Amino acid sequence: MLKVALVLSMLFQLGAAVYAISLIRRTRYNVSWILISLGLVLMAVRRLFDFSSLFWDSKLFQQEEINSWVGVLISVLIFIGVIFIKKIFNLQDHIERLRLDNENKTLAAVIEAEDKARQSFARELHDGLGPVLSSIKMSLSAIDPSAMEQKNRRIIERSCLATDEAITSLKEISNLLSPHILENYGLIEAIRATADPLLEGTQIQVEINSNISDRRFHRNLEINVYRIVCELINNSVTHADPGYIRIDIMEEQHVISLTYKDDGSGFDLDNGLQDKVIPGMGLDNIFSRIKLLKGQYQIDTSPDSGFIITLKIPIE
Repeated sequence: MLKVALVLSMLFQLGAAVYAISLIRRTRYNVSWILISLGLVLMAVRRLFDFSSLFWDSKLFQQEEINSWVGVLISVLIFIGVIFIKKIFNLQDHIERLRLDNENKTLAAVIEAEDKARQSFARELHDGLGPVLSSIKMSLSAIDPSAMEQKNRRIIERSCLATDEAITSLKEISNLLSPHILENYGLIEAIRATADPLLEGTQIQVEINSNISDRRFHRNLEINVYRIVCELINNSVTHADPGYIRIDIMEEQHVISLTYKDDGSGFDLDNGLQDKVIPGMGLDNIFSRIKLLKGQYQIDTSPDSGFIITLKIPIE
């Protein structure tokens, strides 16, 4: 049994040594891996010494000291190799940091491209369709209603009203795509101005509290927080049927703290996250923006118990 065990032990150690040596190139000849591989080779050789004593009266090497010195050398190689292996972990950490950095850059590029597309579309609407509608309105306004029949007069009046509504809708769409009020007046005023048309036609009461007043932050933070809040309001109106929405935006020690709460239907958070959240809610987009801002979030919701999300975003 001892002979069989020694044979298997020797074969396993030889296999481990050969496999370790084959990986040296993949480690780019890392010192720690080379030392550990040498240690494994010497362990296999030492096992060969022990194995030979079971079959021959004399060992392959007469000097008992050789076996002992091999053991000492193995210990030294493994010890130094383990010390140097820290470099491998440092390299892995560096690679992980590069991966996260590349992910953030890719995410930032995607969101920036999306915002640029929104701005371009808004500009085309405002500069292209806007003047056309204004010209139609001017032409209709130049018509003298008293010089036409009552039927035609009503047609002209309805046309003027429809043109006014089209111009108003165009301004609202343009502002949602590229919020000029955000650039001119800041985050809080932009959220207030956007919440009104989103909640128009509903009985939802909205409360916005903030201690940042008209303070300005870098555009990347403002535009992403603005988009997050707009998406949350839209989710509440579309999916939750709430009666009340509260938004708290506070600055606390170089951190923007945002708490959004509604008293709507809520949802099962565990199943929702497993199912990529409720389709159409756009929470993936919200999470991406939070990640881009290096923020943290916490969600508290359950069926028929409303929805609360708290964000902590550092001010850089």
